Amino acid sequence: MSNWSEALKKDTKKILGVVNITNDSFSNDGLLGHREQLITNLNLYSSLNIHFLDVGCVSTKPGYTEVSTAQELQRLQFFISNYNANFSLSIDTMNSQVAEIALNNKFEIINDVSGLLDKNMVDLAVEKQCKVIVVHRHRRSENLHQKFQYKNITSDVREDLINQVDRLIKTGIKEENIAVDPGLGFGKEMKDSVELLKNIEMINFGLPIIVGYSKKNLQNTLICHQMIYFNIVSIRVLLW
Repeated sequence: MSNWSEALKKDTKKILGVVNITNDSFSNDGLLGHREQLITNLNLYSSLNIHFLDVGCVSTKPGYTEVSTAQELQRLQFFISNYNANFSLSIDTMNSQVAEIALNNKFEIINDVSGLLDKNMVDLAVEKQCKVIVVHRHRRSENLHQKFQYKNITSDVREDLINQVDRLIKTGIKEENIAVDPGLGFGKEMKDSVELLKNIEMINFGLPIIVGYSKKNLQNTLICHQMIYFNIVSIRVLLW
């Protein structure tokens, strides 16, 4: 598998598209069971020259309902069975069994919003030498949406990410296979996420950065969902 540097050379738009194989997506675009819409979306992403796709089979919205491993695997199989395209695929999962099946079926990246806390997930990433996305997690966090007060959100997140990356490198994951995500909305108030996004260049410590965020109105109603992939040098945004 290629590392992040090699993968980025193939990508000019720096965009990570999102495919939600769920029935309870935060952005109400879950594609579970909707084969024709899935294929339509894949064709759209291809026509827009998107290189990366992030596929998630469980919701991680606030108050999300956990699903069994069997359910998550069934959803993943729905995607795999209907996938006939040429994207660089990442699997958005906290389940190492799901990640392993994905990596054995054309996926190249593990996107684990828990911050790769599961030893089995780390061992899998080392074995497969795949790319990983390390999502920020507060050092005292017990769940994805536990809120914390930060002295300085930007510097605190940067320090936490450095510590997370150092831990993973010591386990055997190669630095060139690691990208980081500041985790906007995960354990953070909206003002903190806004501050992070405004100062995103300060998170840079030499690794690619992925940022996913939602744009909402004052009533907290979803207007659009945006996923940006960039390496600080170039920022491109796709709205859908």
